Amino acid sequence: VTGGLASCGGSSHKAGVQGHSEVAAQPVSTAGANPFTPAVGKDATGIKPPRAAVSSGGGPATYSGGLPGLYGGTRNYTTCDAHKLITFLEGNPAKAGAWASTLGIQTSEIRRYVNKLTAVTLRTDTRVTNHGYVGGRADAIQAVLQAGTAVFVNQYGRPVVKCYCGNPLTPPVLYREPAYVGPLWSGFAPSHITIINQTTTIIDTFTLFDPGTGMTFPQGAGLGGKSGPYTGTGTSKSPANPPPGQTPQQAPPSTGPSATENPSASFSPNPGKVGDTFTIAASGFSPGANLQVTLTRPDGVVEHYGISIGSDGTGAYTFTNTGNAVTGTYNATVTNPATGAQTQASVQVLP
Repeated sequence: VTGGLASCGGSSHKAGVQGHSEVAAQPVSTAGANPFTPAVGKDATGIKPPRAAVSSGGGPATYSGGLPGLYGGTRNYTTCDAHKLITFLEGNPAKAGAWASTLGIQTSEIRRYVNKLTAVTLRTDTRVTNHGYVGGRADAIQAVLQAGTAVFVNQYGRPVVKCYCGNPLTPPVLYREPAYVGPLWSGFAPSHITIINQTTTIIDTFTLFDPGTGMTFPQGAGLGGKSGPYTGTGTSKSPANPPPGQTPQQAPPSTGPSATENPSASFSPNPGKVGDTFTIAASGFSPGANLQVTLTRPDGVVEHYGISIGSDGTGAYTFTNTGNAVTGTYNATVTNPATGAQTQASVQVLP
């Protein structure tokens, strides 16, 4: 195992992941021999993943890309330079072709595609498939990016570019027994690794967490997106560090659920079959609440999603792309972090 595993670059026959179950640990602010571009962003150091953002099953935790507070950032400051990335790729046609094909677009679409990306900072150690540029093509390597890594996310909240080296990112290949290799940073643990799934709808505004203040703020999507005002009660001297989906001002009270809420939740269809589109609907919550959904799969894997409640006290989340779903009973806990109000629902998925 060589130092190349800690870099932005992909694998090669001489230096890289050799086994089918190895995942390269890639610390912040590292660049190797095979980056697609010069640095087009700046990573943050000293980012501590929230202690509560862990999986109860010992493996990675799964989050939806639109979950409030999933990503970090700072108001009126972007961690990635879209113009620099576009300019470099347009001046290097061979790399541009490999870069674009990895992300499923045409070379001619690069400028328009990048302009729609949003610069954020990873708050958790995150699994991805990273791609270096080797021998005129994109070379994939399974990787875990350290919290603090600057990335561009697409309109559906999924990381698509590692800004320190311009590498395209795609969803990870998940291993039953992954072996994490390379320079493991202090605090690294498999239970603290995050897998981020893209949403089913376009995200117009992200809610980002500023680790310097312990507060959140709205960030408009895309190159022209504007930062909104801070919300929360954190301070620069003692910032909060809530898990994704729970903003600082939403710390659950010690007195229990709100008496004004009478929550309930249900799945449809129920039961359903692998490949069906499932929806979990919640009602009886306070209008405008941002709910946390903790879904425990039949195999013990825990996933996290968010539901925004409308003015009528209801909201829903739809699960698509369930062709590879595990069969059995899924159990969901739906919580309003602002009040502590909570309800449960379950669904049976048949072959």
